[in-house]
Amino acid sequence: MSQPHLPLFGILASLDAAERNAAALTLIKALAVLQNAHQCDLDPSTEVINEEKLDQLCHPDVVYALKRLIRGLPSDREAARQGFSLALTELLIGLNFLTVQIVLELLFRFTEIKNFMKGKEERNHMFGRIFGYMSIIQSGMLTRPSTTEEDIKLIVNDLVEYSQEKSYLSECCHQVLVTMLPQILNHPKSIKYIADAIFAEGVNTPDQLSVAMVLKENLDQVNKQLPKDEQIIWTKTLGKSWKNPVILHPSNLKFLGLLLKESSTEEGTQASSSWRQNLHPVWDRILAHYFSATTPTPQIAPFNDFWNVVIDSTLFDSSSSHERKFWGFQIFEKVLPVLGEDQIPLVFTTNFMRCFVNNLSSEDRFLNKAAKHTMAAMHAKADTNEAVRLTLITQLLDKNPNFDRLSRSKTVETMLGGLDVSHIQHYLQYLTKAFLQQDGPDSNNSERGKRIDISRQWTIDQMFSLFRNPKVPREESWIKSILEFYLVHAFFDIKKVDAKSKYAEAHTLPSPALSEATREHCRTRFYGMMAELSTMAPLAPKKDSDESETVNYSRKLNGTMLDGTFWCSFALHMVVDLEKSKIFESLISLSDDAAKAKKTALTLVGKIQEKSKKASKELKAQYKAFELLFVQMILQLYVEPEDSTNILGELHDCYDKVFASSSRKTNGKKAASTEEDEEEEIQPVEVIIDILLSFLIKPSALLRHVSEQVFVIFCDKMTKTGLELMLSTLQTKDNKDDMFGEEEDGEDEDAEADAHSQSDEDEEDEDEDEEDSDEEEDSEDMEVDEEEDDNALDESEEELLDDDQMMAFDEKLNEIFKQKKLAKAQQKDAKQTLIHFKNKVLDLLELYIKKQSSNELVLDLIVPLLSLVLIPSASNKPVHDKISALLRNKLAKIKDYPRDCDDEHVFEILAQVHELAKKSPDAKFSGLCGDLSLLLVKVLIGGQDEKTAVSDEAALKTKQDRVVALYSASLKEFMTRKNSNLSAKMFLEFIDRFPHLAWHLSGTLLEYTNPKAAVKSFRQAMAFTMLSALVKRLANKNTPEFEQLFMDTLPLIRNSLVETFEGAFVEPTTEENSSAKGLNVARLREILKFAILSARMVKRSEDRNVTKIWDTDKLGPLLQKISEDARFSSGALRSLIQQMLLLIGSDIKLPTGSTKKQEKQEKRKRDLEAQANGGSKKKTHRSKKRKVLGATATEA
Repeated sequence: MSQPHLPLFGILASLDAAERNAAALTLIKALAVLQNAHQCDLDPSTEVINEEKLDQLCHPDVVYALKRLIRGLPSDREAARQGFSLALTELLIGLNFLTVQIVLELLFRFTEIKNFMKGKEERNHMFGRIFGYMSIIQSGMLTRPSTTEEDIKLIVNDLVEYSQEKSYLSECCHQVLVTMLPQILNHPKSIKYIADAIFAEGVNTPDQLSVAMVLKENLDQVNKQLPKDEQIIWTKTLGKSWKNPVILHPSNLKFLGLLLKESSTEEGTQASSSWRQNLHPVWDRILAHYFSATTPTPQIAPFNDFWNVVIDSTLFDSSSSHERKFWGFQIFEKVLPVLGEDQIPLVFTTNFMRCFVNNLSSEDRFLNKAAKHTMAAMHAKADTNEAVRLTLITQLLDKNPNFDRLSRSKTVETMLGGLDVSHIQHYLQYLTKAFLQQDGPDSNNSERGKRIDISRQWTIDQMFSLFRNPKVPREESWIKSILEFYLVHAFFDIKKVDAKSKYAEAHTLPSPALSEATREHCRTRFYGMMAELSTMAPLAPKKDSDESETVNYSRKLNGTMLDGTFWCSFALHMVVDLEKSKIFESLISLSDDAAKAKKTALTLVGKIQEKSKKASKELKAQYKAFELLFVQMILQLYVEPEDSTNILGELHDCYDKVFASSSRKTNGKKAASTEEDEEEEIQPVEVIIDILLSFLIKPSALLRHVSEQVFVIFCDKMTKTGLELMLSTLQTKDNKDDMFGEEEDGEDEDAEADAHSQSDEDEEDEDEDEEDSDEEEDSEDMEVDEEEDDNALDESEEELLDDDQMMAFDEKLNEIFKQKKLAKAQQKDAKQTLIHFKNKVLDLLELYIKKQSSNELVLDLIVPLLSLVLIPSASNKPVHDKISALLRNKLAKIKDYPRDCDDEHVFEILAQVHELAKKSPDAKFSGLCGDLSLLLVKVLIGGQDEKTAVSDEAALKTKQDRVVALYSASLKEFMTRKNSNLSAKMFLEFIDRFPHLAWHLSGTLLEYTNPKAAVKSFRQAMAFTMLSALVKRLANKNTPEFEQLFMDTLPLIRNSLVETFEGAFVEPTTEENSSAKGLNVARLREILKFAILSARMVKRSEDRNVTKIWDTDKLGPLLQKISEDARFSSGALRSLIQQMLLLIGSDIKLPTGSTKKQEKQEKRKRDLEAQANGGSKKKTHRSKKRKVLGATATEA
């Protein structure tokens, strides 16, 4: 073999299929070139080819390659068998003069199994021989005229023997036979021999079935070539277990299922313990009978029967093993892609769905990954067609209505998101049909009735889930149909069927009739859907729509349709229409007052809608708000008639006042005469606020959304009284709240007190004692219980209770305990309701801050809300956290702040904030006060911070002085009180935000940089830190006036630094100067940073005498003394001191290196001196030790 081609044999074993194929192609092309160039005098057609003649007929390299490829078949190295068999097949195709006999001789020689071989070697040789047979068959050598029946028998005998000896070789051996059969049709006796060898006991395994099905396809052609007495009898070939010659006949399905399950008996015992992961190839042949393009075989069972018997009842049976169920999932994935829309329901059978859902429900399930893979196949199928998607959804829901919940997936939800509008309508029709047609056997039975209610409630929930699914494309048509469905079945009964009615619900009567529980569920979902619709943005119109005109507020107000109509108005119009219809009968009967209120409100709604069309842009929003309120209250009449009637009356009065006042504004004379009366009267917006707060008390998402919508419209009309009304609700205590009806209970108790004064006084005294001490109450209860137990024991001697009396006594005790437990639960629910109510009110306040940030009333929120945060309460912690977040993230960060405000009022708020800051329980609250103080200063000063340093404007100077005075007073408390609750962050943020204004605090800060003025060294250090921040901030501003102001202040700064450094070495004698003793490295570093910053500011001007300004002769030695002090031993501090010395022009040079290193050097020097004096280091230590021991003994 030529040297360049030898490496190709190694590449043939590569695991990469592409590399193997390329190597095989290159090798075969090279060998073809060599063989074509080879010349030989022998005629292969007349000679019997043996190994000697093979060398003459073929090029030496070709012979070498042939033997090398056959010899490599038994190798188990990587993919050697696949690569060598591929190359061998191609080589045999090219050498068309070779006979099967010579190839078999070479194959037998190189794959001979000898007695001394181990199991692994024997197995490799078996596989090598099978791969050799496959190469012979795939090359088409069996079809050559030189092939004899003896050659075929040799191959068949080996394959049958291997399949019987080794079970793991059975499938591949039979597959070789399946491939062989179509090529030896001209050898009928060989086929007869195969049938007799394999089917001696009939067809009982999938391997035999695979061969039998190929044999059946060619049986007629084979029998024609055989004598009658030697023909293959098909019934005998199948065996006695088959009841019909047609393999897929209905009578054979049960046995076929057991055979494909690889079970030997009907009880399900497995034929062998071996199991393969992949499906047997026979499944492809079986399924081809149902899904191939050819004409189906007559008499075969329908596919649904085949699926139910062979797969669902066999592989997915509850007694089947996990391995068989895994096969079932694979078959489902193989069948699903070829099923039509009408065939999909056939494979969603009971056992399959049970197994599918069970394995999806938990990742711990054995077949969880297999079930997920099947689910992915369903999604892939759903993506092919919308109709198929809908079919899959309905099938999943038919078998398991709560499929997503049971399987813990979002399969149905995801599939619904892919439906288009037309198929959404079909899905709603499917749900409606499931809702209406619930009739069946024993439909009047109570248990059956409960199941029907559950099924119908599931249908109602599915419609609601469809509406809430964000992936589903929304369109008004199908949303209206769901709303109509809920409305009709919630509030109306259908008298008779009318197929011509515009309401689809009138086309079919529910069977059986709807229960009250179902109607109540419809009402709940109806109001829930109204809540969702009230916040839903208007849907975009269709692209092909010609309508371009839209109502102005259809894009500003949520909850409106394309034409600008509110969804709630659409629902109300439907209610009115249904009440007029003779087909429907209302189930809700209103009282006379409620009916009158409804009639009046409906009339007013019509007028509002008419006026809204003609109103100006300013009034149109208010008309829309009142329309929304009236319509929602009319709809609420059907569930809360009493409260809704009262609110409708208040709304009517409020409506009259709002639009009466707007009309009076046009009449100046009348407005002037009634001005004083209007001030005394309650403003309409305050009535609206009161109504909205009453909405928020109720646990209704619909009313909450309505309140927010209306509040946004009227928030620009807000008055201080209305704001106080909202804030007062937040100040409600947890134990007493008249909003939940406890005030009436108190009145009842007062009435009883008038009738029983003496007894009630005693009870009140006892109640006060109980409130003062719970422990005394517990002890008294224990004493009373003991006395009662003693009395009971005494009385038991005289009279014993019988069984009936004891039972009655136990029932009373149970009732008492139940009432106590219920009372506790109600109290807990009341507290939780109150917290939710306060959170809703805070949401309204957040909307007010967002929409009316420039309104000066926003500032009136600061002090009440801060006061609420200041009061600690464990039960109100969520509310307090929300108030803090509202103040910090919303109110303190408003950009469009109020500009035209009463300065005196703002100063009053600022002073109150500073007072609250002095009571801060923690730094977090103090920081919050600082943020709000900055907002108030911004309102007062605006964007004129740069002017505050040098401005002579009287008004601005007055504001500046008052702001500085407030901050100066707070700063004084921070610096002089040991237990001050203020934090430095409050002043640092003020300096950062208003540096020019804060410069007026520099004198106060310099005062407290003196160690005698500050109460603690930490406060002194913070004064330097604040000054540093102030100087740095103003230096970055590059204000020319600032440099002069700074230079004027510099002597004070220098003196303060000198006093601070001198105080570090003075022992404190009084508490006043004790702060100097508290100086440490960290605080000195902060002081030095400020000193360096100041020195750099001075050095900006080269014409100044630095040494004179800083008094270097005095300050320099002080700094050197600090660097040498052991208390302040720090490399970083020494570096800062050296920088300061350079900046002030001092000639002092500090020693380099750390103090510790210097100490080590000095110690080493002393040791060397001691050694030079004649003593060793160890002796010195010993002498010291002896002296210490001697001194200790003397003291003892």
